[in-house]
Amino acid sequence: MAERMPRPQPLPLIAVRPGQLVVRQGEAGSGPWVAVSGALLATAVSADGHVLGLEVLGPGDLVGELDGCAAEASVRALRPSGLAPAAGASLAPLVTARSRRAAALARDLAWLDVSARVEARLRELADRFGRPTPGGVVLTLKITQDDLAALAGTSRESANRALRELERSGRLCVQGRGRYLLRPWRPVVDG
Repeated sequence: MAERMPRPQPLPLIAVRPGQLVVRQGEAGSGPWVAVSGALLATAVSADGHVLGLEVLGPGDLVGELDGCAAEASVRALRPSGLAPAAGASLAPLVTARSRRAAALARDLAWLDVSARVEARLRELADRFGRPTPGGVVLTLKITQDDLAALAGTSRESANRALRELERSGRLCVQGRGRYLLRPWRPVVDG
């Protein structure tokens, strides 16, 4: 009789509730995870309390740090999320992708004004967490003005002014608390 090969065991999936803190800045983590579902917000807080939203993580993104490394950011769930352990060969591309997103954030913070940063972050979120409609793309991820300000590297007041400016220009429609419709927009080219 032929010997049966053991069936590979599925990786354990950790369920995370909205608002739940998964990683705490400065603490050693339990190892890297990969988001399987949901959405999580990574933020770093300076010694004087300023918050910078590094990114919103979704399916396929690296969450946390390598085993034993102190976390550079806190990560909390924005919606129900699932995490699985990340290991081996899958780590290199995940770390590379995180590094590229960090470099893009640094460029935006250095080169774009507040309005452009707010719009850029909303469009990135709409690309990942949006639903196309006849009027544009509805951001299905409810994002607070505080979180949006942190993601744009600005104050809540400045983010609010930027939202009003984007709404006046017709590029955005605020549909209530944390709900946004991004309208198609193409820059006018002279020539």
